[in-house]
Amino acid sequence: MAGLHPGSNFLGIEKQSDRVAKCNARAERLRLPNAAAIQGLGDESLKHFPSSCVSIFHLYFPDPWPKRRHSNRRVFQNEFLAEIRRILRADGVLRLMTDDAPYFDEMRELTREGWQEMPWNDGRETVMTAFEKTFRNRGQIPHQAALKAIPAGS
Repeated sequence: MAGLHPGSNFLGIEKQSDRVAKCNARAERLRLPNAAAIQGLGDESLKHFPSSCVSIFHLYFPDPWPKRRHSNRRVFQNEFLAEIRRILRADGVLRLMTDDAPYFDEMRELTREGWQEMPWNDGRETVMTAFEKTFRNRGQIPHQAALKAIPAGS
């Protein structure tokens, strides 16, 4: 994405340090000064961002923690969603993608109020993630939604 959109900055947040190192090494190797990754977890990472600084927030294939007793470990929860809303610009978009239907249903439930769906394809060229390629190669179509926050009082 950084190569396709050199006028935009891309920052990845990943909890696994080896993935962060791999991403940063690739950005350096490809000479992409507009791409970087940092190590972090959920809403705690987002609290360091200034308000209204993100145009598009991509959350693709987060760990679904499918066991009921582990569901509190999921990244997509009310606190995380509140931080996304805070850092998104007024015209910002939240893009969600997962292969886990129950988790997607939960995401949709959390965004039922205060968010409106918009077309996924907004004219910007995108690149498939490694996870997306894997699932599509298996014949699975990921669940996806593009959402825009509804301004308070609307």
